[in-house]
Amino acid sequence: MGEEGAPRIAVIGAGLAGLLCARRLQDAGLHPVVFEKSRGLGGRLATRRAEDNRTFDHGAQYITARDPGFRAVLENLRQAGNADLWRPRLAPGMEGRGEDWMVGAPAMNALVRPLAEGLDVRLQSQVTALRRASRGWRLEGVEDESDPLYDAVVCAVPAPQAQTLAAGEAALAEHLAAVRIAPCWALMVLFSGSFDPGFDACRPDGEALAWIARNASKPGRAAGRDAWVVHASPDWSSENLELEREETAARIVALLPGAFGRDLPPVDHAVAHRWRYALTTTPLGRPYLASEDGSLLIGGDWCLGARVECAYESGEAMAAAVLQRFDG
Repeated sequence: MGEEGAPRIAVIGAGLAGLLCARRLQDAGLHPVVFEKSRGLGGRLATRRAEDNRTFDHGAQYITARDPGFRAVLENLRQAGNADLWRPRLAPGMEGRGEDWMVGAPAMNALVRPLAEGLDVRLQSQVTALRRASRGWRLEGVEDESDPLYDAVVCAVPAPQAQTLAAGEAALAEHLAAVRIAPCWALMVLFSGSFDPGFDACRPDGEALAWIARNASKPGRAAGRDAWVVHASPDWSSENLELEREETAARIVALLPGAFGRDLPPVDHAVAHRWRYALTTTPLGRPYLASEDGSLLIGGDWCLGARVECAYESGEAMAAAVLQRFDG
């Protein structure tokens, strides 16, 4: 326990599931500490900036909501100016949207920034292992204050990474190993001039590319030269997973004229990003995993599926479990 008997709670991962869980805990009077190995918030709700302030949403492209609670969260974000509807022109042959497509404004990570306000978030802090101790959990790989033990740990990272962190928890290993998550190579490409293929979003035919989008068609993005995001298919990404980024970018650029069905302006900027854990193909089937004593919770979107909403559902469920444990 921390000061005055308050439970010490660590949250590993500052994506939507981790930050939402931490937000709910803090709002209930607890004081979680969030550890994130990267430089920014949001996980795959990510945006990269290039020259001339052009931005690329190179991870999740948009969000849909079916759960009333999640719809309310997105509407609150929209009212606060952190989200907006995206109504792109769809390429011929694409099915109608059916559901509203919501994006962060002016970038995808704007969807999670309000969740982090007032939280103790420690960026570039990579936890390398979780170790049980007589009075709680020790987080290896990060510097901490004099008492490094936590009464509970919420691990909101992809299942393969959680399996590594919790290697000593044999009862959880089998469940984590059964989860399957496909990779995705993303290309951020900036052309020297504008051109109009007649669409803003496209799911190309063929086996190599899965998605093409004009980033400037999203609300709040800078206009001007066309910045496009391209996602390779899971199969192509798997087959080329260990390529160098430069070679991957060159190979995807070579596929673009066929995908657009026309000659393209010269490419000024082409950078590839590897999402090793991008698309859940075999989910866990429940909102989270818990150790027998309930002091370790492991979750994320991969628990329930591939949609961003799945991360929301997992984060909410883990927060409720922690609060029940400590009567928060």
